[in-house]
Amino acid sequence: MSGILRRAHSFRVRAAVPGAVVRVVLVAIVTAGAFMLIPVPMWRWIAIVAAVASVFVPRTMVAWVAAGCLPVGMLLTESSPTRTALAVLLVHAIHVLAGIGLTVPLRSQLALRALLPSARRFIVIELIAQPLALGGARLVAGSTGVAIAWLAPLGAVLLLAGIVFALRGLRTADAAPGTRRGNRPGDTA
Repeated sequence: MSGILRRAHSFRVRAAVPGAVVRVVLVAIVTAGAFMLIPVPMWRWIAIVAAVASVFVPRTMVAWVAAGCLPVGMLLTESSPTRTALAVLLVHAIHVLAGIGLTVPLRSQLALRALLPSARRFIVIELIAQPLALGGARLVAGSTGVAIAWLAPLGAVLLLAGIVFALRGLRTADAAPGTRRGNRPGDTA
């Protein structure tokens, strides 16, 4: 009987990868992006060291420091639609992988099937973000800073509207049926 109780419980998943693979891929993407997009060695190494640190201590969220270094590199070079598209893709990939790395233990097995929803969201967001990034890069490439200064406040207003819309959607989704405003006990219309 004691032999049965000591045995560790586990189960097998058909198509799975070790949890460490997500973090190794994150480091590989940051390293490739750093060498392609960041011209200043100091920023390049800050990104790489932050990515490596995120492998061992993901809760420090230093993977997002690594992601933030890529746009810094973009600010230090001439604008290019190709570099912009690559930066959008890599920063988004770093964000997704870092989020998965927060939830998947290093020594666990990750079912590939569990990554499908994240992969679908990644593709949908990239299909939206890449044309927007291309359009923005084209606007910036043909104009001076003064001629396109109106884009910053417009972007801020659109971001704020998106946040308000998302928060209202979350509030509505979180409300249980029959508990919306005016339907709760004690609420008056």
